[in-house]
Amino acid sequence: MVNAINFENIQANAELNSLQKTVNVKSEGVEIFSAMCAGKDVSKYGNKVDKVNAYVKTRGVAAKNGDVKAQAELNAIRTEMIEAPLLKRLNILDFMGEKIDVGMNEAVEYKVYNLEGKMSDWQAVNGTFPFATYTYKTRTMDTDNITGGILIDHREFATGNLDAIQTLNEQTVTDMMNKVFYKVQKNLYAGIKGAPIKNFAEAAGITKTSVDAALKKARRFGNVTMIGDYSVITQIEDFAGFKVDTSGSVRFSEAVMEEIRKTGLLKTYKGTPIVEIPNSFNMTKLNDTKDFYETYLPEGLLYFLISGALSPLKIGFKGGLQTMAGQDLNLRADVMRFDLEMGTAVIDEYVPAIGLVSDSNYSVDK
Repeated sequence: MVNAINFENIQANAELNSLQKTVNVKSEGVEIFSAMCAGKDVSKYGNKVDKVNAYVKTRGVAAKNGDVKAQAELNAIRTEMIEAPLLKRLNILDFMGEKIDVGMNEAVEYKVYNLEGKMSDWQAVNGTFPFATYTYKTRTMDTDNITGGILIDHREFATGNLDAIQTLNEQTVTDMMNKVFYKVQKNLYAGIKGAPIKNFAEAAGITKTSVDAALKKARRFGNVTMIGDYSVITQIEDFAGFKVDTSGSVRFSEAVMEEIRKTGLLKTYKGTPIVEIPNSFNMTKLNDTKDFYETYLPEGLLYFLISGALSPLKIGFKGGLQTMAGQDLNLRADVMRFDLEMGTAVIDEYVPAIGLVSDSNYSVDK
């Protein structure tokens, strides 16, 4: 690919990275500039907007002319503009499992609880009885890096090309977020499928039999939410109708028709909410037939998640987003590299509390 960054062949700029750490990115000026790039209403800031715009342009000219301090300042601002929305979007993972954040030099640890002792039973009046208690084991999660990067062009700051800055920032955030989400889904799929006891089914297509069976088991653990890609949740619409004669034709109730009319999708099935997982196209990768782009995430996975239950999925992050500025030795260009160290773990003991139906017509591997 043209302008593809080789992350293993970047020579770090020690001076630039050191200076970048001294920049205060929690200032109102950075807040204003971020809002300007995002196209938000900045009228509440008054004449500060023009001052910030002029200042950033001045620093952009200086950076383009080789001023290392100006380069470090703009790199720090860009890092903040990428890190803040990325970490905010990662909070969406809370609905799939327990998210654990630790420092860079800490191990990602999680607890697995087990009930022990005797539960409730019939007992003589004033008699003694043993209490139930719990024990837990602490396990450590393996982690690895998800890496992204951008080519640095300080001319965009110098000319005030906010659209170009925001487009590149947004693509970086989207790409890294989807890579995190893909790792989570792939590992959860493998963990559930490989568990000795699980609520799991896999076949070509999402069938009413498999959905009803998974839902029946999941409902006994608590309130269920069904989530999945557009490709699987639209298949559930075929199950929501009813037959009124022997011809085999299926009709929909007024309520179901109204749900589909408003949103284009069915929102509930047998009283269970249905939520679509956003799944955008990876504009840098073609599908297997080479006739269109590949999606970032698997399309064939339908989850049955229980609210309030101990989740079998643990998702760990170490140290937040780490950045490094340097030069790509192949491209002879200044680049910024972003690293997010993370890991996942699936606890076999908790797997029965989550349901998964997989449509084998769609590949899990991307």
